Amino acid sequence: PLRLFMCSSIGDGAAALVLMSADHAARKNVTPVDVLASTMCSGQGDAPSRKPVATLAARAAYEAAGLGPDDLDVVEIHDAAAPAEFILSEQLGFCALGEAVPLLRSGRTALGGDMPINPSGGLISKGHPIGATGAAQLVELADQLRGRAGRRQREGARIALAENGGGWIGNDAAVAVVTILGAAAPH
Repeated sequence: PLRLFMCSSIGDGAAALVLMSADHAARKNVTPVDVLASTMCSGQGDAPSRKPVATLAARAAYEAAGLGPDDLDVVEIHDAAAPAEFILSEQLGFCALGEAVPLLRSGRTALGGDMPINPSGGLISKGHPIGATGAAQLVELADQLRGRAGRRQREGARIALAENGGGWIGNDAAVAVVTILGAAAPH
């Protein structure tokens, strides 16, 4: 059973992201970050033949970006409750079904690992401002790819993934969004 401190606090929030062409970013002296893929899938509830919605969104994003889970350097996932990191690590293809605990114990997903998950601390550490959660994940990852995340920095980060989900249909999320970002190539 989940206890109070195993669940993120819900709050209000708003955020905006500025998207621009690489040429405009250069004129504004902004280090660009490339959006390699952004996919959204709707959940279908407990249909036994259907994969979890996060899996479907991740597969579509990996295909669109021409990448896979082994290419990721840093990840932000929607961890509104403590078990989410385990569940989503499996659903996003970071490990096989039932292998999330060994993945965590390996150190690969910790700060200093080769694919840290939620270097920002995740929602449990900072709260869950519903409307701003996804944007906050993308800001963290853009900072990571620009090398300006300070003590949270994953050195050499070039590819980042954000997963955000919402609502419930049966035992699955009602929607999942997976975005893959890449450090822009020097011009």
